Amino acid sequence: MKFTPGNEWSWGYSAQKDENAALILNISDDEGKRYVFTTHYTTADLRTFPQPGQAFCIEDAALLTDFQEGLYAIKVVQDEICLPLALNALACARFVKLPRPCGRMFLPFGGGSAIIRGQVVSLYTKDGGVGDFMILDDEPDGDVYRVMLLNPEWDLGSVVLRSGAMIRVPLSCICAYRSISLSRSARYA
Repeated sequence: MKFTPGNEWSWGYSAQKDENAALILNISDDEGKRYVFTTHYTTADLRTFPQPGQAFCIEDAALLTDFQEGLYAIKVVQDEICLPLALNALACARFVKLPRPCGRMFLPFGGGSAIIRGQVVSLYTKDGGVGDFMILDDEPDGDVYRVMLLNPEWDLGSVVLRSGAMIRVPLSCICAYRSISLSRSARYA
């Protein structure tokens, strides 16, 4: 099935077991069948709250396109993997609270090459771990970029990040996707 954003796409919320509602996106496929996509985020995670029924806008479509193209560039082309990752990146970029910058746990391997929104990059830890992230920003805040974890989870010792987690890291820690060969690695959902 193929999904093309249209006028019938809209943001909303879905009640959960706790007091926080999940951020959802009402979507339809090209044949008109309607679906509800539940993001990784609840109202407790949000800094900006879309109005229930808020239409999917041009900015949303541009972000979604950038995020899908970033995944296609690393050969993640299966719709059942690509679309959920890109939709979560969209929700993360538009609505999720900003965490504090972190960089001390990551190695400064970054080559200083140009970074673009939607690009898939890797971060490396001192213990040899590697995680893959989506760049969420056009421009950094200072030299810090918001990135979203693409792997199902990444154990950093003091914290375990789950798919969709946003962190903020300095440019010096951002490496081209899997550009450094290490023995430990992570996988996609």
